[in-house]
Amino acid sequence: MPQFWIAIFFILLAIAQLYQSLQDINLPLPVYLALGVILAVASNAQPKFSFSQDRQQTLPPSQASDLTGNSVQAKTLTVAKNNE
Repeated sequence: MPQFWIAIFFILLAIAQLYQSLQDINLPLPVYLALGVILAVASNAQPKFSFSQDRQQTLPPSQASDLTGNSVQAKTLTVAKNNE
């Protein structure tokens, strides 16, 4: 556990040093505008490959209806209509 806190200390120290060195950089306005445009385009671009699990797998219609229970209800209604 002490190694974890030592590692955190050095990471925070590196971040503080990086922050101080970045404060000394003065960029002209066109560079800021170009970086803003690049950031906007990159954030709105549609990725070709997604590593997130937001994509759902598509099932054939027979399996999809079995998962929702609709086929069971349809079979029950069919049996009930045949019995009448």
